[in-house]
Amino acid sequence: MTESAWYIRLGAYPYAQPFLIDWQIADHGRDPFWSRFEEALERYLDSHDSARPVAERYQALTEAMARFVQLRAEGDGHLATRMVLIRILFDLGERQRAGGEVAGLLQGMSWLTEPIPDDLQIHVNRPLIAPMPSFDLRPVKGDLGLWLQAALLETLECTKADSSYFHNDLQLFKLLLANPNHSLEMERRQRLLATRLGIALGSPEVPAADRDLRPERNSEVWSLLRAPT
Repeated sequence: MTESAWYIRLGAYPYAQPFLIDWQIADHGRDPFWSRFEEALERYLDSHDSARPVAERYQALTEAMARFVQLRAEGDGHLATRMVLIRILFDLGERQRAGGEVAGLLQGMSWLTEPIPDDLQIHVNRPLIAPMPSFDLRPVKGDLGLWLQAALLETLECTKADSSYFHNDLQLFKLLLANPNHSLEMERRQRLLATRLGIALGSPEVPAADRDLRPERNSEVWSLLRAPT
């Protein structure tokens, strides 16, 4: 394990920056899993250390996986533990299993599958890991509840099929594209699926959070597809 603490390392991720102080000062005295969670998290972050050889990073990832699986087996059902497990599965290419974990998590947090009330305040006392890489460098827009909704629903969408072509389900996009944390990829998926199904769409309610980070490919074509019909 490196000498740097998780809160320093997570400071490199824009989504984590607004919550770092709260995660640091949270009282973990009654959390029987905290110290082992912290150690496992550090091991997971070792796998993202680009200065390490690839073999060491892979070893760190598999060791983190084993530690978090053990925590879950012992009864640690904390949101943070479950989200790290989802991300590790995603990093290992186990997308179907990652999607299953997301679906299970959403069953117990069904409010994330509905529009988020404006007055809802979410506080999480452990550090969170984005469930898939596309959220790592994307700043949070709105509150934590909105970010959680977008992060988990997008992960579910991306893990259940390589393309929305295979499920023909537009329902999820209605919720996602109203969330300011949604990605440009979700706009593309919705638009392509609707076009194939012959359904006319207007412009998204809010722009994609990563539009400036990920310039559109084939921008002229997409400008035509986004135009109201």
